[in-house]
Amino acid sequence: MVFDLLVENGRLVSEGGIVEANLAIKDGQVAAVLAPGATVEARMRLDATGKFVMPGAIDPHTHGGHGDPDRETLLNASMAAAAGGITTILDQPLSNPSTVTIAAFEKKLAEGSKSCVVDFGIWGGLIPGHLQNLKAMYDAGAQAFKSFMCRCSNYPMTDDGTLLKGMRVIGDLGGLVAVHAENDTLIAQLVEDYARKGKRDVEAFLGSHPAYTELEAILRFIFIAEQAPRCRAHIVHMSIPEGAAAVAQAKAEGLNISVETCPQYLGLTEDDLRRVGGIAKCDPPVRSREAVDELWEFVIDGTIDILASDHSPHPFDKKVVPEAEFWKAGEGVTGLQTMVPVALTEGVHKRGMSLSRLAAISSTNVAQRFGLYPRKGTLGVGSDADFYLLDLDREWVCRAQDMHYLNKHTPFDGRTFRGLIEKTFVRGKLVSDQGAIVAGPGSGRFVPMRMN
Repeated sequence: MVFDLLVENGRLVSEGGIVEANLAIKDGQVAAVLAPGATVEARMRLDATGKFVMPGAIDPHTHGGHGDPDRETLLNASMAAAAGGITTILDQPLSNPSTVTIAAFEKKLAEGSKSCVVDFGIWGGLIPGHLQNLKAMYDAGAQAFKSFMCRCSNYPMTDDGTLLKGMRVIGDLGGLVAVHAENDTLIAQLVEDYARKGKRDVEAFLGSHPAYTELEAILRFIFIAEQAPRCRAHIVHMSIPEGAAAVAQAKAEGLNISVETCPQYLGLTEDDLRRVGGIAKCDPPVRSREAVDELWEFVIDGTIDILASDHSPHPFDKKVVPEAEFWKAGEGVTGLQTMVPVALTEGVHKRGMSLSRLAAISSTNVAQRFGLYPRKGTLGVGSDADFYLLDLDREWVCRAQDMHYLNKHTPFDGRTFRGLIEKTFVRGKLVSDQGAIVAGPGSGRFVPMRMN
């Protein structure tokens, strides 16, 4: 057999370990994993000497801006993903209109198909008044559904009754329900208390979103999920170690639940928010240095299953506001292009996390949880040849102007990262080379979730 591409002399990383091997690719898939020095024919060869060949990251939590083109576009988001070693994105339903009907799904599918440079999947939404739409969305490949346990600017909050009923329906279908876990009334009361005192600055934002407002919602969601045991349960963008401990206990008791955290909660602290301002504002907010260190322990020990960006951009005029009017700043940070670099710098280099653990939380676990495995999430024979070439020790400085986002801001502007993503391949085709995008819009493909 003549292979299309042979990746030679690299160290191949999986969730199970690291081996020196050559990766042979044919028709967009991994055709063979060969011993170094094996004699084969290939149309193209890539020398990976001294580099790690990492399975392409899968980001299950992106907001690609569909319907709100001043915030982001699927083209820009997918380009940022490619530059950041992410080969598949799963776009959340907080679009305009929200992706809670099959018609909205089809519109986003059409836009993604003409725009994305990496592969993509689509979430559905579990919100009041739309339970009748769940099966059509599920059958179309949107088998993960998002709910908010608190108010959101453009997406309805899901009450506990609807959440439980929807989880039972989705559980019978075989799907997954994820929640944004914060207690709405507790936060609203605290916001009102600060506003009454005339306080709307950074400290008021942090003070109105204490850890207990997130922990209560996590505990309540665990309780609701216990009443719908057939449904896969998932908690998005968890920021607190107390929540991780609660999830660990729920897992030990047999609940089918997973949890993700994000680079902002692993690489930023409250001091960064005070320094950077609105560019670093997100919901839940970033936490204390002590909380960040504790959260990393749960990432490394396997309690936290998944790394996700929660890439949620806003235009500059929505993020850069006077400190006294901090409450007006949009909540959500950019993160696609910096997700893997944060994990490499803060996790692998500073805290000793293995590359195999990184492969698990950024690729394999995601694919398995969201119905993409083994097509995605592994570099085994028959899987899509999605990977990035990593120079583990190369240092570089993050610059906002180098981001591929529509709105070029990042809370990591000026940060020195260690670990350079040199090249990214999707289905055996080069899409990013030294951060430059070399694939055209529409080269990415839709990947339906298949959980059963």
